[in-house]
Amino acid sequence: MKIERKARQIYRTTEEGLKNLNSFPEEELLELLKRMGGAASIKEIEDLFGKERASIAIAWARRRGWVRIDGGKIISIGGYSMERYRKALEKAVNGATAEDLGLSSEELAELVRRRMLAREEATEVIIEILENGLKALEDLGDLVVVSKLTRDIVTRKPKGIYIKPYNVEAEPAKIYPAYRHFYVDFLEMLREIMLSLGFDEISDDLVVPELWNFDVLFQAQDHPAREIHDTLVVEGEEADLGIYSDLLERVSREHSRGWGYKYDRSIASRLVMRSQTTAATIRYLHYHREPPVRAFIIGRVFRFDRIDAKHLPEFHQLDGIAMERDMSLRKLLGILTQITKALGFREVIFKPGYFPFTEPSVEGYVRIGDLGYVEIFGSGLFRPEVLRMAGVKHNVAAWGMGVDRLAMAYLAINDIRELYTPEIDRLRWHRIASYKTIH
Repeated sequence: MKIERKARQIYRTTEEGLKNLNSFPEEELLELLKRMGGAASIKEIEDLFGKERASIAIAWARRRGWVRIDGGKIISIGGYSMERYRKALEKAVNGATAEDLGLSSEELAELVRRRMLAREEATEVIIEILENGLKALEDLGDLVVVSKLTRDIVTRKPKGIYIKPYNVEAEPAKIYPAYRHFYVDFLEMLREIMLSLGFDEISDDLVVPELWNFDVLFQAQDHPAREIHDTLVVEGEEADLGIYSDLLERVSREHSRGWGYKYDRSIASRLVMRSQTTAATIRYLHYHREPPVRAFIIGRVFRFDRIDAKHLPEFHQLDGIAMERDMSLRKLLGILTQITKALGFREVIFKPGYFPFTEPSVEGYVRIGDLGYVEIFGSGLFRPEVLRMAGVKHNVAAWGMGVDRLAMAYLAINDIRELYTPEIDRLRWHRIASYKTIH
């Protein structure tokens, strides 16, 4: 018997591809412009399509040379049929090779890039019975082939049976035990490292008043970071800050003295999606004012951002604080060195930096293979203004890490979206146990 295995690529239509089986966004845009006399404003298109689909339609129509933009108006130039693309998506619903789809390599790459097609690796097994195999089948005649021995066969030794040879080199069937998602494992590993270093884990709300997200951290109320393009505001909702009257007095005093304006408590009460986990650690510090304090949080934060290979509007941060009666920058650097070594980074260096609510401030870099030194955290000692607002009389060391970026480096991932992949094949082999030390 001759067995031949051939690896080949299979393309399969994704959920996004199924949505576009009838028409592509750029086709719909061209049809709409035709009905509107050949031109329309960008706002009109966004109102009819929705911002996301309008953005996709305009981008691809411009790329194909179907439209041009002049003075805020989209003007139709003319297009061509996308029927070949749609037929390819139909053929790929149940899986198809590149030859079956009838598209060029560039066209296939386009559909994969637009997440309408998914590329899979498949193995084709070709089994051919050779001449000696055919002769053996003839010799067997009416014999019954037995592949499993039973007690009856061993004791009675019946005639007319052929016992199939047992191949001890044959590979057993693969068993895939259940595993947690590798990113969940990474977060758990990070959590265990912090706990092992003597830190207490804390949690906090995802929606917080600006008082905690900005004011107590001594960020001015007219700071650009508060604008809607960075921070997600909960419209029409305000927090009741009545229980924080003493805190508000201290915050008002520090802002008026430090920034030179009249502090506005109505801004402090506005609710926002937490944009930094420091909002949680500073609130914890407000309630735990005496040393020793060692606390951390691993939590989600939210910022207005477009999704791409490096950015998500929702991501994870790790924030930590440490308060001791003799806390110093030297001690902070020692703590950060402990954390990075526990994560498996062999080399760490520190450089002076600037952050709004710490002074002095330090940036931390670790060496990652061919990438060289990569920044993974910002840190420093809380400014005196922050400590006075929180009601704390001792130095407090603080630091923050972008957990998603750290995970990308640790897991050798180039696209941040892969941290949340639901692909079963990827989840079967990509596990934290495979990663220990980063050189």
